[in-house]
Amino acid sequence: MKHLRILRKITITTGFNKFTASFVSYLLIASGILYFVEPQLHSYGDSLWFAFITATTVGYGDIVATTVLGRIVCVTLTLYGLIFFGCLSGVIVNYYSELNRKR
Repeated sequence: MKHLRILRKITITTGFNKFTASFVSYLLIASGILYFVEPQLHSYGDSLWFAFITATTVGYGDIVATTVLGRIVCVTLTLYGLIFFGCLSGVIVNYYSELNRKR
């Protein structure tokens, strides 16, 4: 719990919380789109799982996008996830670098 509070403080201090909110919002919206267009997804939970795995670029391969719209959503999710997680690690490293520099 302490680590989550620290992460929350970092995102608020750096203004990254808006980007986090937009990423989570897009993840939820993309899950809804995928749920309706992909025949392999039988519940919103499955589509949320698939969207998260796609955004993190893990890609277990248990579910595959087969429709054109589903593939477009997956490509945008992958790009958004790469940008988001790359920026998140950069923000965290920068925050701690600034703390060390001030000491």
